[in-house]
This record gives sequence, structure tokens and C-alpha cells, in this order.
Amino acid sequence: MYKDMEKNNFPLHMFPANIMEFVNEANKCYGYNKDYFASAILTTVSIAIGRSVIIRFNNDFIVSGLLYIVIVGKPNTGKTHPLKLALEPIIKRDSELYENYKKELAEYHQAKKDDKFLDVPAPVFMKTIIKDFTIEALCSQLKNNPRGTLLYMDEIMGWIRNMGKYTGGSDIAFYLSLWSEEDISVDRKTTDNLRISKPFLSIIGGIQTGILSELMTKDLLHQGFLDRILFVMPQELKALEWTEMSVNAELKDFYFQFIRKLFDIPVETVGGDIVSTILDFSNEAKEYLISWRNTTHKAALQENENEYYVGAYGKMDIYVLRFSLILQMMYYAAGEEDMDKVGLRAVKGAICLADYFMQESKKVFDLVFVKDVRQEMNEQKRKFYDALPEIFRLQDGINLGMKMGLTFNVAKKFISRNKAYFEKSQKGVYKKTFVDDEDRIHL
Repeated sequence: MYKDMEKNNFPLHMFPANIMEFVNEANKCYGYNKDYFASAILTTVSIAIGRSVIIRFNNDFIVSGLLYIVIVGKPNTGKTHPLKLALEPIIKRDSELYENYKKELAEYHQAKKDDKFLDVPAPVFMKTIIKDFTIEALCSQLKNNPRGTLLYMDEIMGWIRNMGKYTGGSDIAFYLSLWSEEDISVDRKTTDNLRISKPFLSIIGGIQTGILSELMTKDLLHQGFLDRILFVMPQELKALEWTEMSVNAELKDFYFQFIRKLFDIPVETVGGDIVSTILDFSNEAKEYLISWRNTTHKAALQENENEYYVGAYGKMDIYVLRFSLILQMMYYAAGEEDMDKVGLRAVKGAICLADYFMQESKKVFDLVFVKDVRQEMNEQKRKFYDALPEIFRLQDGINLGMKMGLTFNVAKKFISRNKAYFEKSQKGVYKKTFVDDEDRIHL
């Protein structure tokens, strides 16, 4: 058994106390998976900070807190609801901004009507969340909102399938450039060309386990797109159950104020360029980070020859800085720490997050490319699957399952109804579809 088959939980302990309690409360009241909800909160904080604050490792290494996150699960396992709850403060803020925009637009039209020679720009709706769009519309959004934009999709494959539909296949390069925080120049047929200085785009969306292979293509792998995605694929998911409980109102209100405090940090522009607040590391935090990068993380990169592992792990050099920024700003917004420096607590938490997402990436890779079906199972069934011989009789399998704590019906259904896990070779005889190959590369 290789070590990453152990359950990989989101490191919730590194969140501020009230936010950690909010995640636990949503899990207790609504059954929301903690990994889904915590990752959605991480994304919400990312976009609330946007370009207002960035982090500096050295003068040549300055990054923002943008994230590309994809949550994975079977249908009806509660992917959408945690995202909506986490994003609710931003959805509400966008609604308020839209009402203000309509009022300003009406005033603008009236002013133009009163004075035909009035030369003032029309008001712009600076929304944060965008769903249905073309590349040109997204670029206009990024230009209009220097703080940043969140690309949010319940099902991310619609976005992936439409890539290149209007641009002749250049979309992937566009999103790679955004992830790398490069300035963007856009040639437009209908209006003036655009130059976007320091665009900020975070992405979050869901995908069903059964169509992961459509996303995890060799083409996207070789282009480096998959390396940049932070996957979240919990292994013990259940359909949500209804209860009469609701999340504590004070906790939810705290969360709204927490996000608002981050949005209240201004984003200034000078001559079309964005001026952000820059956070440096404390001496002990920087020393700790360098030690991790040059020992633990360096060893992980050197010990693995697999193209996907190395690519995804390599991007954690950037993501650990982004996580450090996000966590420090979370501590600030929660009233637990200041925002003058990125401290040791944030760096240690960022390393925990990097390790979590590295393991999640490997789970997804093993499921799609190695066909390791165990990645879909909960811990009890994984142990049962591993304990079964490669070929066995149904009754023997049921007996083994009962010895390991499964009921007769659960063991029988697990074997006889999961064609992805077992092949029926003859009457009453089954063969496992996956047997761990000890010779392949492990972590």
C-alpha cells in the first residue's frame, strides 16, 4: 500500500478560528463536505483580496493570490451548494453594485439628454463574478475591474469544451498567461485594442468524476494547463440529507464581515497601472519557507520522474507563496493578526495546503491515467478492495467483507454492481479491474 492512499483531509486547522467553526457548522447542519467548502472559502478570499495586496519573496518574485480550483465528485454529492454559500457575500455585493450601476446609468443618460455635448465616460458595472462569456467579454471585464474577476462555473467542462471556439485554439495560452500574471494585449475587430496591466482572474468550478478524462487529456497535460489546477476530490462523499438545522447566524454574519473587510482594502491605479500593497515575509517565515523549498519540496521534485507529478508539484513553488498571502490576509480579516508582514503561521499553513493539493492532484492523476479505481472509494471499501484477491468467488468476497465490518448486502452490492471495479469472468466469479503494480512510481 502506498502512503497517499491514506485519507487526505483539507488542513482546516490553519484557518482562523471562526472560519474553521463556520466550515464545521455547515458540515453539521447541511452536510457540506469540508474540503469543498473550505476550498470555496479559499477562492472567495482570493478574489476578495484580488490585486489590492500582493506578496514579495524578492524583487524578482512578486505574486498575487489568484487560484485555479476544480472540485471533483459524482452527481448528487453536494458540489454546488458549498460553493454558493462561500460565494454568497460576493454574489450579494455584485447585486448591490448592479443596482448602483443602473442608477448611475440612468443619471448618465439624463445628463447626456440635457447636454448633448457632455463628454464624460459611461458608468461601468464592475462585477466580480462572471459565468457566461466570450474571451472578448472576459477581457473587457478584467479591464473594467482592476481588483479582479472570478470565473465561476457549476460544471467546468462547458468552459473547457468551448475553448478555441471563437479564437482558433489560443484560449489555453490566454489562461496560462493569466495564471502567470502577465500583462495581456487583445486585438479586437469591433473596438479599440486592449492592453490589460496585471489582470487578476481566479477560477473555481466542478466536474463529475465520470467525465474527468475529458479534462485530463494528454494535450492539456503537455501544454501545462493541468499543472496549474488545484484539484479537490474527497473520497467519502454522500448525498446531502435534509435537516431542520441552520448555520449559526452570528457565524454567517462574521463571515460576511470578514469578506467585506478584504474588499474594503482599496485598489489604486496610476496612469493605467495598478498599485498594490506589497507584503514581505518576516525573517523567520522566509527562513522556514526556504528550508522547506530546498529540502522537502526539492526532494519530492527530484524523486519523481512522472511528467504529471513533477509538473503539478513544480507549480507549488508559486502556489505556496499565494497560499501564504491568502492565509495572512485571512488572519487579518478575522482580527487575529496584522497585515504588515507574512508570518510563520501563514507559511506553515501554506505548506500544509501545498501538501494537501499535491496529494489531491496525484489522486486525480491515478484515477484517470493509472485507472486506480480505489481513488473513488471511502476508506473502508478501499481496505476491502485491497484485501480481495485478484480473482475470487462472490461468496468468498462477501464473507471477507463481513469479516471486515461490512453487512452482507453492502458487500454483495459493492462487488456485483460496480462494473468499474470488478469484471464478472464467469458465473459467481469476479476479477478486480485494478491491481496495484508495485513497480510503478510511487510517492
